[in-house]
Amino acid sequence: MRNHISIAACASLFACTALNLAATETVKLDAVEVRGGSYSVSQSGIDEGILNKEAVSGPLAGKKIQNMPYQINTLTRELMDNQIAQQPADLIKFFPSAQLQYRFGPEIARPETRGFQAGVVGNMLWDGFYVMPMISIPMVAFETMQVQNGLAGSLYGGQSPSDIFNYIRKRPVPSQHIIFADYVSRGHLGWGLDTSDKFEKVGYRGVVYYGDGQRQVKDSVYRRKFASLGLDFYLTDALTLETNYSYFEHDMYGLATSFNVGSRNGVLNFDVPSPVKSNKKGLGQPFAGSILTVKTASAKLKYELNDDWNFEGGYHWYWSNRNMNTARNTFINANGDYRVNYSEKDGGGPSDLRSYFAKALGKFETGFLKHDFGIAANGFHWMSYSRPNRAQSGNIGTSNIYNPSPLANPNFRQGGGAKRKSGSSDMNNVSIADEIAFSEHFSTLLSVSKSWFKSESISAAGVKKKNYSKDGNSYAASLIYKPNEDISFYVTYADSINVGYSYSYPVGHPKYGETVYLDPTRSKQYEIGAKARIGETDVSTALFRIERPIAYESVGAGGYTEFSEQGKQVNQGFEMTAGGKLTENLSTFGGFMLLDARLKQAKNAYAENKFMIGQPKFRANLLLDYTVPNTNKFAFSTNFHYSGKQYVDETNTHDVGGYFLTDVGVRYSTKAIGKETTLRFNVNNVFDKKHWVSMMPGSVDGMSNNTMLFLGQSRTFMLSAQVKF
Repeated sequence: MRNHISIAACASLFACTALNLAATETVKLDAVEVRGGSYSVSQSGIDEGILNKEAVSGPLAGKKIQNMPYQINTLTRELMDNQIAQQPADLIKFFPSAQLQYRFGPEIARPETRGFQAGVVGNMLWDGFYVMPMISIPMVAFETMQVQNGLAGSLYGGQSPSDIFNYIRKRPVPSQHIIFADYVSRGHLGWGLDTSDKFEKVGYRGVVYYGDGQRQVKDSVYRRKFASLGLDFYLTDALTLETNYSYFEHDMYGLATSFNVGSRNGVLNFDVPSPVKSNKKGLGQPFAGSILTVKTASAKLKYELNDDWNFEGGYHWYWSNRNMNTARNTFINANGDYRVNYSEKDGGGPSDLRSYFAKALGKFETGFLKHDFGIAANGFHWMSYSRPNRAQSGNIGTSNIYNPSPLANPNFRQGGGAKRKSGSSDMNNVSIADEIAFSEHFSTLLSVSKSWFKSESISAAGVKKKNYSKDGNSYAASLIYKPNEDISFYVTYADSINVGYSYSYPVGHPKYGETVYLDPTRSKQYEIGAKARIGETDVSTALFRIERPIAYESVGAGGYTEFSEQGKQVNQGFEMTAGGKLTENLSTFGGFMLLDARLKQAKNAYAENKFMIGQPKFRANLLLDYTVPNTNKFAFSTNFHYSGKQYVDETNTHDVGGYFLTDVGVRYSTKAIGKETTLRFNVNNVFDKKHWVSMMPGSVDGMSNNTMLFLGQSRTFMLSAQVKF
């Protein structure tokens, strides 16, 4: 595997260099809309000139991605609209090195890059503020979605090595009003309004959306309510106050749920049954599902001192709640029989996350050295709540994956009661980043951060207990070589700290009620990359190695599991992403990743040097978008997605096969009653491929005695209409 990665890396880097040196002209990749007597679609099809975009947050915000020693990819509003994207699961496939680790389905999942999953807090940002990934996200709220791969602790503070998922919300623009509607099979209909305007001293952007109906499964419930208001106040020519308020509720019942498979001594108890179509009624229970709620409010000040210096800072409140009736399926045998465990409205409480940041970005010179400098302070205060009444739970019956049928509602006792604060976690951080240019061709990027972590628990009697109070530094150093404006090579080393692992022992364990808190961990990354603009297509490649300590449960004294740090996860691989125009009418965005993700220094000998559960060795995606010549009205898109097989147990004895999916789409743009109108029709998973799309080890971070699997979405029809005033 290592040799294959090295060969691929060398070949791709050489190709980038050779092709670009041969190019004699570079054309900017910005989308161009042709407007005349009738409305026309964007001629570029996909505005994914990946290197011409800018970093959107942190002390490197505003820097062109071409010049940064990191792999960063951005999806635009145009692509989201054309793909009729409603949640991150509709978009994550376009990033070849990213995937979602489902928890209760695609709506509740943690994102991953390069085989490392995001933390509960620390890896996902909205407008530079921390949010939580394990709850549904309304894509209608955002203008762009940007993913930065690898370690970024020296830029943002202590975090998991899955790096940064950054969403940028829609902001006021001059006189733009859009009415839109969408339909998703089996019978989900939604409508929305996106209205905006800017005046001399104030601007607004309001977005509302309501969708309701059945989603794939007959008699299911899939309901989404969203409203947001962004108000910008232009206090002076240089000073702007941005505010944002939003409310989102996502209700869903009756959809397919998880399937658990047990193992013993690192070997699955039996082969995983073959996957089925996810739209079969009975794979989930009609009374099982969730009501997810998110409320946010934020304020941010931006000050442009001059052409060289700008300042920005703000505060964000993020409140979320998951009210869940949980049904999980556990396979009994390889024939697909399973029993259903159900819990009636768990007794958990909401989460209250407050975050902030303040930064200064500027340019200056010291002698012959040119500095592109940034300093930032950021952090969060995360308060968790619990409720006194535990939900009743238990097995409610059995079924079979090939012939499922809904079970009777047991009407268990609900959990809940008055909420109380049960604990809090804090992270505060200061980062400094400085890109120093030695000459026209050579520069270095140095960054360092200091992070402070604190956690405390609060008992039902109100007694506070300090769990830990730690601090540590993160570092990164890169050398960048640019033979010309369109080619860059870099070498990066990064060392990041992260808050330590924690684990609460379950009911039935002698230590039930106790929570183990481990010391902060360190992750290290080595990366070599190259970026090139080849005509009107951008190509970005990287060869990487990332390692971090890993903690999980293993059987200890008395046959009970013990949670501790037990080895390290080492992921190495090669990734390539390309985007832009291949011809005047054909554009593309795609790439692939080779990944070797293994457990080293394992406590159990049978797991030593084995591949991590749920991490395919190869993943690729290719999106093509074609505008019909001489019409500028019709456009067609095709997306091909491949994911390799995934191991299901620690010894790599059992696996689920890879899958290949095809999506197609067509859109038509014209003028209706004098207004710009776009109609879109997409079909995802055209050939209705049955597949296991995601899995979660019982031990969240990689190795365990059981694994949960999730079915991929069956063929889905989507239709949307958009009228712009």
